[in-house]
Amino acid sequence: MPAEYDRILDVVAENPGATIEDITDLAHDRGITDTGISELLSKAESDNDLLEFDGRYWVMRTGKYRFHRYDHPET
Repeated sequence: MPAEYDRILDVVAENPGATIEDITDLAHDRGITDTGISELLSKAESDNDLLEFDGRYWVMRTGKYRFHRYDHPET
C-alpha cells in the first residue's frame, strides 16, 4: 500500500482541487489499478497529507510537495 499511497498523493499534487472521480480517472491513466482509492484518500486525509473541502482534494504542501508559492487558480 505505501507505493500506491505515494502515487495517489502525486496525482493529487499535480491536479489540485480534483474530485474523487477526477483522481480515479487520472490514477487509472497512470496504471494505478487499486480499487481502494477512496480508502487511500481517507487515510491520507487522516494522516494530514491531504485536505478535502467541498468534495475536492489538495495535497498539504509539506515535504517533497512543498513549493515556495502555491499558484493554483482557485486560491
